[in-house]
Amino acid sequence: MKVYFLIPFLFLVIACQSTTKKAPKARMPEKLFDYSKVEKDYEEILEAILTYNSYIIGTIKSEEPKTYIESIFTKDSICTAYKGDHPPGDGIGIRKLFHRLGSSQQDSISFLNQTRDRDTVYIPPAITHKFRVKDSNKLIAEERFFTKMVFHLPILTHDRQKAFVSLDHICGGWCGEGWYFILERTKGKWKVVKYESTWQA
Repeated sequence: MKVYFLIPFLFLVIACQSTTKKAPKARMPEKLFDYSKVEKDYEEILEAILTYNSYIIGTIKSEEPKTYIESIFTKDSICTAYKGDHPPGDGIGIRKLFHRLGSSQQDSISFLNQTRDRDTVYIPPAITHKFRVKDSNKLIAEERFFTKMVFHLPILTHDRQKAFVSLDHICGGWCGEGWYFILERTKGKWKVVKYESTWQA
């Protein structure tokens, strides 16, 4: 009698084991872009920009603190859809990047992957040790009156030999100015080869 009672139980155990073996393992989503691999590039790119422009370095390195660098990069969206010759909203046009940095298929995919990931990317520690870098959400009372420099996430070509970076200096709700910088790696070092003003208020 006991044997007949155990048979259904054994069938149940075997069925559960079979289901467990057949169930596919959940795959962890792959990261589109590993920012940690280019942190050294980010560090050298920011250092090149900050020391290239005398106005910027004078503002951020003044003896009396009045300006700080935002601790988080702003991410630009890469627009592939155009209305006429201009991208919608505040996005960077992919054709404009092609013109300034490169035009290969690998570059196109790389540009999109660098900006598509939602990870928060912080200013490299080496920069925070040399310059005033702060989180705008954690300022003390007197620091709320400081102006701030906001770096947009550098966009690198696939071979990591060229980079495009936007920088904003914000001094109030309707006060500030911005620039974009083109950098190239020459003999292993990042150097600014071109920069232009993008806005002023």
